[in-house]
Amino acid sequence: MMLALRRTPAASANWLDKLACWAIKARLVSSYCHGGIVVGNTLYHTTANSGLCRSSFDPVKWDLFDLGPAQDAAALALFDKHQGAAYDWISLLAFVLPWRFSDARRFYCFEWALLCMTGVYPQGRVTPEALLLSAVPATPENPVFS
Repeated sequence: MMLALRRTPAASANWLDKLACWAIKARLVSSYCHGGIVVGNTLYHTTANSGLCRSSFDPVKWDLFDLGPAQDAAALALFDKHQGAAYDWISLLAFVLPWRFSDARRFYCFEWALLCMTGVYPQGRVTPEALLLSAVPATPENPVFS
């Protein structure tokens, strides 16, 4: 399983998708506008148009972080359990309002990735950097964001 983070809009993005990518990166002060989990050659992610979905994966324009194969079965089971879940517009309000709204039946892309990585439903704001901190443990040789 790999954490996949994208810095640019998809090749098929329309102007609204491109604007959303820019706004997400600006608001989160991040290099990344979208994320998901890759198992084999399949990307499991959430989109505003399709909710929780899977698609064939082309690694071009994605940064990949290997999480090891041990979590593959758990991630696939979570996808089967939640397949078709709607996009979590409500939780996104936490990025512009001082309090957290949550809907455990819906996900935005970074929430979905964190659930797959940890098995725990997100309770707070999930950013790409939070995913990276979960994916790449800090060591003396790799201090991660120091």
